[in-house]
Amino acid sequence: MNQKDIVAVTSRSFSNNNFLVGELKKIYSQVFLNETGKTLKDDELINFLGDANKVIVGIEDMSANTLAQLPNLRIISKYGVGLNNIDLDFCKSSGIKLGFTSGVNKQSVAELALTLMLIGLKKIHQNHIQILNKEWPQDKGFELSKKTIGILGFGNIGQALSKILMGFNCKINFFDARAFSQSELEDICKNQSIHKDAIMQMDLDDVLFESDIISIHLPLNSETENIIDSSALQKLKPHTVIVNTARGGIVNENDLIDFLSKNQDSFAAFDVFKEEPVKEHNLFHLTNFFGTSHRSSLTYEGINSMGLAAIKGLDDNIEIK
Repeated sequence: MNQKDIVAVTSRSFSNNNFLVGELKKIYSQVFLNETGKTLKDDELINFLGDANKVIVGIEDMSANTLAQLPNLRIISKYGVGLNNIDLDFCKSSGIKLGFTSGVNKQSVAELALTLMLIGLKKIHQNHIQILNKEWPQDKGFELSKKTIGILGFGNIGQALSKILMGFNCKINFFDARAFSQSELEDICKNQSIHKDAIMQMDLDDVLFESDIISIHLPLNSETENIIDSSALQKLKPHTVIVNTARGGIVNENDLIDFLSKNQDSFAAFDVFKEEPVKEHNLFHLTNFFGTSHRSSLTYEGINSMGLAAIKGLDDNIEIK
């Protein structure tokens, strides 16, 4: 039992998970949990972290300003994927180590991306409400089978989604800043049971032009922020389904509103937004939009995988270089 280190857990879902809390307390005697039911910010976050030298964080903003006020902090372990909420430059200069395991929630996110695709294709998002209103609409939809899917970001989640889509005989065009060699793609196809003739890396414009569905799995950074703007949206087919389970801010939401308003046969389904939680957003007033509350990784399996990885990251971590 580690009685020396002080561990603070900012994530709400981790703090409310009895299994994960129990596993953490098997190792550390001094554990502080976020039991407020809300995402901690600014002074409230700083005060909560207090004297902790190890922290498990989810989506909380670990900015340079916040980190500068935590002189005892030595290790940040990420609960989940994506590091855009952590100022890695500050961590590097201050000697704060990082615990991070990529891909721990890939199956959960890939499955929600598939679900949102089907919602868009089948046009079922409002059907339940219509039936409650004593309507019985017979709107036509599309099959997923044999569609061309554009995957933006071909990391763990993009690859997991591609594997699922093989069951629908889909063609996969993907965009990624990293150029994959032929041998790398062959290894991925072998490991993920992806038909090698069904997948191709393209530049962004070609993926947008050719795809029936766009599924976004990019990190949010200076290069990807607003990468899907009015110019990019104009390259899409008039009936394209756009799915975002990655990060808010990758798609310019105002441009998307304009695009969806002018292209009623298109559809967008998002799990992430630039400002969260969403209180009021014009996207939700559109009939060809569907939104969920940043819950792609919120499965029992996904939460436990992320939590165990975060616990491990408190001791198995790296120095940022």
